[in-house]
Amino acid sequence: MPTSLTKDSFRWYYASIYLGLALIFGSQYFTYKNVRDLSLNNERLTRTIGVLNQTANFGLVTKDFQSNMRGYLITENRALLTDNYNKKIQLIGITDTLFNLVKDDSIQTKRVKDLLSISSSIVGYSQGLITLYRTDGQERAFSKIQEGEGIQLNSTLTRKINEIEDYENHNLNQRRMLVARTQENSVLFIIVTGVVGFLLTILSIIFMNLDKRKQVLLQKEINEKERLVSQYLEAIPDGVMVINKQSEIVFLNQSGRDILGLKTGRLITLADELNQIKLLDPTRYHVRFTPDTLPVARGLHGEKLIGNKIDLVRNDKIYHLETNVQPVIGLEGEITSAITVFRDITERANYEATLEKARVLAEKSVRVKDIFLSNVSHEIRTPLNAIIGFTNLLIGEVTEPKSVEYVGYIQYAGKNLLELINDILDFSKIEAGQVHLEKTAISLKEVVESVSVIVNQKAVEKGITFQAVMADGLPEFVEADKLRLTQILLNVCGNAVKFTEKGRVSLTVNPISEIVNTTQTIRIEVIDTGIGIAKDKLHDVFNRFVQATESTTRVFGGTGLGLSIVKSLVQLFDGTLKLQSEVGKGSVFTMDFPFKVMKDAAPLEDIEVDIDTSAAISKLRVLAAEDNTLNQKLLQAIFERIKIPLTIVNNGQEALDKLNSEEFDMVLMDIQMPIMDGYTAIKEIRRSISKTIPIITMTAHAMVGEKEECLSIGANSYISKPFKESELLYTIAHLGNKDNIEAPPSPTPQTKDLNSQPPNNMSDNILNLDYLSEITGGDQELRDELIAMFEKDSQIQLRTIEEASASGDMDRLRQTIHKFRSSLFSVGMLATANQYKDLEAILKQGNWNAELSQKLVQLKAESESGLVQLKLL
Repeated sequence: MPTSLTKDSFRWYYASIYLGLALIFGSQYFTYKNVRDLSLNNERLTRTIGVLNQTANFGLVTKDFQSNMRGYLITENRALLTDNYNKKIQLIGITDTLFNLVKDDSIQTKRVKDLLSISSSIVGYSQGLITLYRTDGQERAFSKIQEGEGIQLNSTLTRKINEIEDYENHNLNQRRMLVARTQENSVLFIIVTGVVGFLLTILSIIFMNLDKRKQVLLQKEINEKERLVSQYLEAIPDGVMVINKQSEIVFLNQSGRDILGLKTGRLITLADELNQIKLLDPTRYHVRFTPDTLPVARGLHGEKLIGNKIDLVRNDKIYHLETNVQPVIGLEGEITSAITVFRDITERANYEATLEKARVLAEKSVRVKDIFLSNVSHEIRTPLNAIIGFTNLLIGEVTEPKSVEYVGYIQYAGKNLLELINDILDFSKIEAGQVHLEKTAISLKEVVESVSVIVNQKAVEKGITFQAVMADGLPEFVEADKLRLTQILLNVCGNAVKFTEKGRVSLTVNPISEIVNTTQTIRIEVIDTGIGIAKDKLHDVFNRFVQATESTTRVFGGTGLGLSIVKSLVQLFDGTLKLQSEVGKGSVFTMDFPFKVMKDAAPLEDIEVDIDTSAAISKLRVLAAEDNTLNQKLLQAIFERIKIPLTIVNNGQEALDKLNSEEFDMVLMDIQMPIMDGYTAIKEIRRSISKTIPIITMTAHAMVGEKEECLSIGANSYISKPFKESELLYTIAHLGNKDNIEAPPSPTPQTKDLNSQPPNNMSDNILNLDYLSEITGGDQELRDELIAMFEKDSQIQLRTIEEASASGDMDRLRQTIHKFRSSLFSVGMLATANQYKDLEAILKQGNWNAELSQKLVQLKAESESGLVQLKLL
């Protein structure tokens, strides 16, 4: 409504303005036209009057001229002749004046010429009389006068004068009528403009009053909206603050005051606010905020900030706040103010911290469970393999029927137990996300045939029929993990045979879609005529440790893990698994896989060729960039043993300088180093020095994605610390043996074993003596030298770690932990180093607390204990 009213008011205002301007300009034009007409009429009137006056004067002068002539004839007064001469001159002047007055009127000009001609005749007649008087006497002259020629000339002159005067009198009347009409028009225009002006004034007054009422209504509506907005803002449980360009607080709702713990006093600026409360920046080690560094102040510079964290200190307690900042844009596009909305997230932060602790605890539990399962499986499978092996031997040795029966029971129980252990380990790996598909080009036909051989044998033993049918139109090769696909089919088909007492089991493979973007959906169905599954159990059978009925385990055996494993593996293939079943009639398992269609078969697996590492790298010139002195000593010892020259530098910048001044065949590059790290150095080498020189990265990070990042920036291979001498030399030989052509990084199973499994030869679970012996090559002197260097460095590094933790310098703490962890690897303290690795990962994520600081104290004690054990070797 206000907008409509305002538009109407503007419309009437514009109409009044335009009409008023039109009246003004029209009045000006009309006035100008009237003045111009009056001026022209006055000019013409003056000329007309002048013509009448001059014509009258002309007649009078002519009459005077004739009177003087008669008087002279009667009195012979020569003065009259002189006066006539003057009259003649006067007539010439009058004639000239008349010509000027009527020059624009051709009719009057002709009449004036005629008048001049008549006057000339009169003058000539008078001159003739005087001449006749002088020559023939008075009588003769009067006789001439009596002839009447003079009277005729006077009559002609009078007529001509009357013609001129009549014409001019007619013009004079017209001029008078035009002036009168102009006066009438002026009076009428004045009346009209006066009336219209009066009406416009009345209308303007009316519209002004209407607009004033509209403005009052609009102002009331604005005030009502402001009141509602104010109530809305006050009702919001979050704090809302608005500041202007001068950092003055123009609004702060009550919720904001309550959150900040402010009194009801008025705040003028951000400085006043910060004088009353203490706000800290948790992202900068709790540096106190200033009026210029507060997020809301940054909003005045056009920044839009979301999820800012602020810590509020109130009553000696820290409250966690989260703020969003938005600049306020004016009508001209300029920033007029900034608004921030903030809330107290202390409870949420505490809850998140609790969840994080629970997550860490859960992850530790998973790791403990995985380690437990790995250890238990290893400890169980070792004697179990012996049991099964000796049982197989006994079957060929015993002949007594009872003994053969007992040995058969043992063999059956052993196989079931081994199957159980394998299922548990598979499920544990899948649940921990440790199963990854290794896809290659495989033949579906070969997979189905290999599965059919095994399943058919079991079916024959049970006296049922097994059939595998492959439809036409199937691709010859698809991209898949052959091992896992075989595991899925064996599990499902094995289950079908297991729960089918009579009838048959069939395996069918059909394409159910066209090839789109090289991908085709293949449906694999396993159909049996077994015992079937109740409808209310169809979904439960895919859960772990669940079977169709309570009697299933008792009758058929099994753990209930098989279908759960199958479901997880099918999902890894991005496939779907459906089950249809009816009790007593059998079941149908339908699996749809989106396989990528391949043109060629999988390449033959590379056969690992033993490489004489000494011969392969004997001619290589190797440059190593490593900042840890222990690792430098270790590398130097390894290369000295195989008599290969090695140049060692302390950081990436020194490596670049060496490569610019000397020739090398290969580079060993640590990742985290001072001055210039390995990432930067590799990029610079590839950019400006060499694009082909082999580069092997060595890092103790071992984080997810670390390997891929190293390879993406130009490295040829990747070795994670701790490494084995054989692994390092094989990698160097592998790259060197291919004439420095880029090669895929060699796998590092040794490193994985060292990091994830406990070593076989441990000293109080701190030292890995096997690893220490391997990296030193059994060199007692080198081992003692490494221990002595570690003793010296560990004191400095542990002290630096303690100082950085106390001061809250997280970046320095992370760098020192990384360096110290590398030193731990060099003396075989792998378990301790891996614990430091976990702390380093937490530091990179920005999560740190007092419990982790206490963990540093425990690891320091463990490191010192390990050093004591090293010195006793």
